[in-house]
Amino acid sequence: MALSEVGSSDFSTKPPPQSPHVSGSGSSSHAFSCVIRVATATCRSTGAFLSHDADVIIEAIGGHEPARTIASVALRRGTKVITANKELVASHGDRLSALAREHDASLDFGAAVGGSAPVISTLRDLVGASTPVSVRGILNGTSNYVISLLERGASLDGALASARELGLAESDCARDLDGRDAAAKLAIIAWIAFGIRPTDLHVRRTSLVPGLERLVRFVSLKGSRVRLIAECRRLPGHGVTAAVEPVIVSSHSAFGRTVLEENRVEVDLGWTSPLSVSGPGAGGSPTAAALLSDLLRDSRPPNDRGAGAAQFHSVDDNCEHPWVVGAQLDATSLQRIAAERGFESECFASESVTSSETDASRARDSALITAPATWKDVQRLVAALESLNGAPWVARYEAETSVERVGFVDERIAFAGEGVASADEKVGVLQ
Repeated sequence: MALSEVGSSDFSTKPPPQSPHVSGSGSSSHAFSCVIRVATATCRSTGAFLSHDADVIIEAIGGHEPARTIASVALRRGTKVITANKELVASHGDRLSALAREHDASLDFGAAVGGSAPVISTLRDLVGASTPVSVRGILNGTSNYVISLLERGASLDGALASARELGLAESDCARDLDGRDAAAKLAIIAWIAFGIRPTDLHVRRTSLVPGLERLVRFVSLKGSRVRLIAECRRLPGHGVTAAVEPVIVSSHSAFGRTVLEENRVEVDLGWTSPLSVSGPGAGGSPTAAALLSDLLRDSRPPNDRGAGAAQFHSVDDNCEHPWVVGAQLDATSLQRIAAERGFESECFASESVTSSETDASRARDSALITAPATWKDVQRLVAALESLNGAPWVARYEAETSVERVGFVDERIAFAGEGVASADEKVGVLQ
C-alpha cells in the first residue's frame, strides 16, 4: 500500500489500546492484525500491487493516480475497496460506485470526510428517511489548527510548522488553506445527502490566504472567531447551493468552540436543533480509526439515494449575507469605496500593525461589516479594492456582536522554537 505523508502514519506495527470495536470478538482482532500486515507491505509498482490477490484493498495514497487505477481494477474483480482519498471520491466516486454495483463489489469512503467524526455514516443513515435542509461544518482539521494557533498569537509560518511537526499537515498545505480540500469533502457530502454527482456540484470557494493573519486579529478584537466553514443548503425548487469560505462566528458558538484539529459537522433536518458529529479531523490516528470502522462494516454501504428519491441540482447562491471586508486603507477611504458601490456598512479601523504577511512593514488596516449583500456584489467591492492595491480579504459574518470603532492592540504570544508550538503549548491553546 502506498501512503501519503500524513497517511504514512495511519498504520503502526504497534497495536493500539483495546477499544469497543476490536475487543469483543476474535474476528475483529484478526481483521485489525491483517490491516497492519497489509499496510506495512508496501509496493512501489502499481502492477506489482495489483498482482496480489486480496479480499479488501485499503487506499490511502491521495490524489488521482494511481489511486483511481487501483480502485477501478479492484472493483472490477469484485474486491472491497476502502479509501480515505477525498480527491478520488470527489472526482470519480460516482463512476467507482457504479463499478461496485456492476461487479457486486463494495466501495466505502467514510474515512475521506471528517476524520474520526462519522459524517458519512450519519448521512447514510438518513438516506431514504429524511433529506437535510443543510449540511455545514468545519471539514479541514489542518486549517482549523492553524487558525487556533493564530488566535493565540502565533505567526502563520509558525502555526504551519507546528502542524507539520505534529503530523497534521503535508509539506504543501495549499489545499488546506485555499479550501480545495474542504470543497472535495463537501462534494462527497452533497452526493450522499442530495444525490448530486460530486463533479456536478458548483462550490463557491474563498481562500483563507492571503490575509488570514490580519483577518484573525481583526475578528479577535470583536471577541469572535474565524472558521473555514463548508456548507451545502437546499433551496425551494430542489436547488442546492454550496460554499467553502471563512465565516466569522461567535466565540461561544459550537463552531467557535471547535479548536485545533477538531472537525464538526451539523446536519439540519428542520428540527429544533441539528444533528451534530465532531472529532479530530487531521492526523494519522483519526484516519486509521475511520478506516478500521469502514473495514469492520459488514453490509454494503448505501452510496446512492435510489431511483425514486427526489432529484436535486446544483445552483449558484444568490442569497444575501452580511460580510466583513478588510483592506490596507484608512477607514474613511474604505467606507467611501463601499458606499460608491451601493453598500450600507459600518466601519472599524485598526492602528498600524506588523505581521509576517506584510513583510514586517507597517500598514494601516481597516475593515467594515456590510449590510446583507450577495456574493456577486461583494466580488465587485473586492475587485475595486484590489485595483487600488488594498490587499483585501473577505469573510461571511455570522457573529452576533455589535459594531463599534476599535483600536488594534497586538498581543501576540511567542511560542518556543521560533514560532513552532510544542505539544504542551498546543494544549495551552485550550486554556
